[in-house]
Amino acid sequence: MPPWDPGLQLERTTLAWRRTVLSGYGAALLIGRLLLDRSPATAITLAAVATALVAVIGARAALRHRTAEDRLRRDEVLPDARLFAVVTALILLVGVMALSTVVLGP
Repeated sequence: MPPWDPGLQLERTTLAWRRTVLSGYGAALLIGRLLLDRSPATAITLAAVATALVAVIGARAALRHRTAEDRLRRDEVLPDARLFAVVTALILLVGVMALSTVVLGP
C-alpha cells in the first residue's frame, strides 16, 4: 500500500490551485473594471497581463498535476515550486491594480 492517497490528495491540491487562480483572476478583472473609467489603457493592459498569467498558471498546473501523479506512482521526487512564483506574480498584479485604483481616485 502506497504512503499516499492514490487520487484524493492530489485532486484536492489541483482543485485548490484552480480556486486560487480563478479568485485571483476574478479580482483582477473586477479591479480592472473599476480602473476602466479612470485609466482605460492601464486597465486594459493590466487585465491582459492577468489573463496571460492565468493562462500560464492553468497550463502549468495541469502539467504539474500529471507530473506529480506520475512521480508519486514511481516514488520519485515531486515537481519543483516554480509555479508558486507565477501565482505570486498574479497576486502581486492584483495588488498593484488595487493600489492603482486607490491612487488614481474617482
